[in-house]
Amino acid sequence: MLVAKKDLEYYHTEEIQPQEEQKRRTKPRRKRKSKAASKLSAIGISMVVLAICLFILYGYTNITKIRLEITELEKHKAELMKEKEDLVAELVAVKSSTRIEEEAMVKLGMDYATEEQIVYVDVRDTDLEAEDTTDEAMLLSHFKKIFSLMSSLF
Repeated sequence: MLVAKKDLEYYHTEEIQPQEEQKRRTKPRRKRKSKAASKLSAIGISMVVLAICLFILYGYTNITKIRLEITELEKHKAELMKEKEDLVAELVAVKSSTRIEEEAMVKLGMDYATEEQIVYVDVRDTDLEAEDTTDEAMLLSHFKKIFSLMSSLF
């Protein structure tokens, strides 16, 4: 019986060992799957973070590019304002009556008129003559109307 017992125990231990080995084998596989899943999730998260960082950097590059354009435009504006001030100063100098007078005397040989050169024109006489001619024209037109009425009666 002892031999039979030992045989039973022997068989019994052999049956237990494959079950334990199967349990041991399945556990590492699960660990491997969970490690792979955690690696994939870590890679995915890092890709998302990388994409967000790149998007933020792209925004900063756009901001920097726009700032450079603004500074260039401000420089151009300052140059134009300086040019405008120079032109206004030149215009004031050209419009100056003293400068115009000097250029007229020097370049064109002009001088102020003397008393003998001044001629006065009477404007009132021309206005009266113009009124007289309009009165005569109106009178003539009235006579023509009267004459045409008389001739239409006959």
